[in-house]
Amino acid sequence: MSKPEKIIPSLCEGFLLSKSNKTYNFRDTILYAIGVGASQDSTDILDLKFTYENSEEFSVIPSFVTVIPNLFENFMSFMNCPGIPEFDPLRLLHGEHKITLHKPIPSEAQVHQIARIETVEDKKSGALIKLVIETYDQLDSSLLCSNVASLFLRGLGISLNYASLYKLSSGFDNKIMHKKDKKNISSLTVPSSIYSRPPDYTHIKTTSSNQAIIYRLLGDYNPLHIDPNVSQIGGFNQPILHGLCTFGIATHGIVKAACKNNPQLIHSIAARFSSPVTPGDQVKTEIWRDRTQNQIPRLFFRTQNLNTGKICIDNGLVELAESISSTNDSKI
Repeated sequence: MSKPEKIIPSLCEGFLLSKSNKTYNFRDTILYAIGVGASQDSTDILDLKFTYENSEEFSVIPSFVTVIPNLFENFMSFMNCPGIPEFDPLRLLHGEHKITLHKPIPSEAQVHQIARIETVEDKKSGALIKLVIETYDQLDSSLLCSNVASLFLRGLGISLNYASLYKLSSGFDNKIMHKKDKKNISSLTVPSSIYSRPPDYTHIKTTSSNQAIIYRLLGDYNPLHIDPNVSQIGGFNQPILHGLCTFGIATHGIVKAACKNNPQLIHSIAARFSSPVTPGDQVKTEIWRDRTQNQIPRLFFRTQNLNTGKICIDNGLVELAESISSTNDSKI
C-alpha cells in the first residue's frame, strides 16, 4: 500500500502498533535502577532497596514501567501505519510521557502488552501523536500499568509555505487553528504560582559519563544516544541522555525525597521533556506539595540541568496513592 503525502487521522487513530509478550525478573529491575543512577554511591543504604535482591524491602522504581514495553520499537512502528507518510526518524520528538501504576509493580512477571495510536492532532509545524501502551499481568489478566507517550513529528503538519505565513489553515484535518497554537503542543499544565515558593523537597543527581550506554541496555537502542556521528546529524555536539532516563532519575528522586523511599505511594507520573541532558551533567529535581484541597493528593515537580541552567523536565505532576506527611524542604 502506497504511503500518503499527508497524515490521514482516520487511518491512524486506533491503529494497532503491536501486541507482545514479555518476561522480566529482578535482574531487569536492578539494571533499570542502576541505569537511572541508583547506588552510584555504594554506601547509600536507601538505594539498596532497588539494587539488592535480598534487601528486606526489595522494590521496583515506579518508572521501570517505561521499559517494560519496547518504546523505541513502537515509535519506529509508526512507519507501518497506513495513515502516516514516510518520515525521517530523527524528526520524531518525544514531547510528554505519563505512566500509571494500576497495582504494585512486581520484581518479576510475565506480561502481555498492547500498543496503539490513540489520537493525532495537527499542530501546524508538525503532528502530535498520542501512543498508548497497556501492560497486563498474564498471571491474572489484570491491568498492571500503562504508558502514554505524546510524540511530535516535525514537518507533517501544515505545509511549509503556509506555516511561514501563519495562515489560519490546517495541515491535514481542516480545523481552523490560530497563531497562538503554533507552539502549544503540551497538554500538561502546572499552576505558575507553584514555582513562586521554595520547593518542599529537592533531589540532586550527577549523571555518569556512561549513563546513556548503561541505560540503552534496557531496550532503547536509538543510536542518537551512543553514536557521535548520529547525534551530530540530530543537531547535538555529542550523544545525549535518553529523555526517559532523566524521567527515571526524577522519579527516583521523588520517591527518595518526597515519598520516604516508598514507591508504593506513586500512582501516576506525567511530565514534559523540554531540553536535553548530556551524560555527566548534574540535574536537580525540585518538588512541591499541592496545598489545594484536591481530592487526589498530588506533587508538582521540575528538573533542571545545572550545567546548562535549562529546565529539562517541566510541568511534572505526580498523583499519589495516599497522602504524605509534611516535611520542610528535604534535600537528598
